[in-house]
Amino acid sequence: MSARDLALRRAYLSQQQNPSALMPVFQYLALHQPKQVSVMAVDEVVAQLATRLMLKDKLTRPLTELSGGEWQRVRLAAVFLQVWPSLNPYARLLVLDEPATGLEVAQRVALDAMLKVLCQAGLIVLASTHDLNHSLQQADDIWLISKGKLIDAGDAADVMQPERLAPVFGIDFQRHRVGESDWLVPVSE
Repeated sequence: MSARDLALRRAYLSQQQNPSALMPVFQYLALHQPKQVSVMAVDEVVAQLATRLMLKDKLTRPLTELSGGEWQRVRLAAVFLQVWPSLNPYARLLVLDEPATGLEVAQRVALDAMLKVLCQAGLIVLASTHDLNHSLQQADDIWLISKGKLIDAGDAADVMQPERLAPVFGIDFQRHRVGESDWLVPVSE
């Protein structure tokens, strides 16, 4: 596939990327919008993403003046814009490397809600994270990887078991049910 065709079908957020341009946020987002889409449709989605990711007051700010968490939210808005279902019906895959880095609690909740919207629209979201409890709560399927090798894969509730995690992380875990949620707790000696 050509780079253009790939861009129609998938988006990728790397773990780290420093803002190197002096352009304002709205211009950076424009670089990520799908081509051949009406300005009105793009403006509507940008407004929606800016509201959900708490960026409305940041749209005219230069990228180099953003905090780490603000920059992460701008980067998330950019990849969402690239694959947002109402703008890009060809999108199929969103790959995110540590997407919650630098996000506060409310922003993480907003991120989770938007990822659910994308999944319900038929996109595959593949996210890497080191937050075991967040993975247990949010993921449908888990790939447990250690030292570049797939150790286990399957339903999150099945893979996220203390006996499967202990050899990977070198510590013991307990799994507790609180309310309607399961939680993993590391066991200290």
